[in-house]
Amino acid sequence: NYGVTAIELGAQSMDNGVLALARRGHNANHVEQAARLIKEAGFSLGLQMMTGLPGDGEETTLQTAEKLAALRPDTMRIYPALTLEGTELAQRYRAGEYLPPTLEETVELCARLLLYFEQRGIRVIRLGLQDEEGLRERLVAGPYHPALRELCEGKILLDAALDETSRQKLLPGPITIYVAAGSQSKMAGQNRRNLLHLESLGYRCKIHT
Repeated sequence: NYGVTAIELGAQSMDNGVLALARRGHNANHVEQAARLIKEAGFSLGLQMMTGLPGDGEETTLQTAEKLAALRPDTMRIYPALTLEGTELAQRYRAGEYLPPTLEETVELCARLLLYFEQRGIRVIRLGLQDEEGLRERLVAGPYHPALRELCEGKILLDAALDETSRQKLLPGPITIYVAAGSQSKMAGQNRRNLLHLESLGYRCKIHT
């Protein structure tokens, strides 16, 4: 009656231990029940997850992704946890009780998550926090980058290129990489990081669509 067509749930994790440490106030079963009710009522379901929470790790994060995908959401948002000034997490960080993952570790993990959901027809409509005014001033620690999704998409393309050079048993030398239109810069990577990595392996690359 009010024009609402979609409902999103901030699940953040499907590991009850992680949820308890984050004091979310819900458990994995609550997420499953709420997701079922939303879909039964005919709404589009969106789910949100976080990486790098206290007590979380690669294994539990990937398990969360599997459990969220099983709920058949229409959309996903992936947010790496950031430590902001004035929060309990900042206090834990300064006390040495919480160590956030590095940006490189986060790109590696979130690239896997992005590929995992998209291969299952689940659109990831946000990856990383938007670069809002004041965010950087409050940032104490954590894997923040204003173009995190681009880094992750570049990582996916780099891994695909490396897999292809291995599959074709290509010797070091000049190679041409073909990508979809609009993906040239992602294949090159920010500051040409992907091309530089391939060059360090002996491949002199040209990118074409």
